[in-house]
Amino acid sequence: MRNRRPSVGSTPSPCTKVCRIEHGYCAGCKRTIDEIREWSIMSEHDQIKLKQELIRRQNNVGDNNT
Repeated sequence: MRNRRPSVGSTPSPCTKVCRIEHGYCAGCKRTIDEIREWSIMSEHDQIKLKQELIRRQNNVGDNNT
């Protein structure tokens, strides 16, 4: 039996093409550098969880820059 790699997600990237890091987060999509780098290898579950977190971050833009 072959070792199978975990399947990667197919959720569309949250990138908004406003790529500028401010206070540790992208000004457009609110991801960290690590989250941007790892997006293409994340599982579907992790991509969905991150998108939910990004909504929270977007809603808290005025609160402590996060």
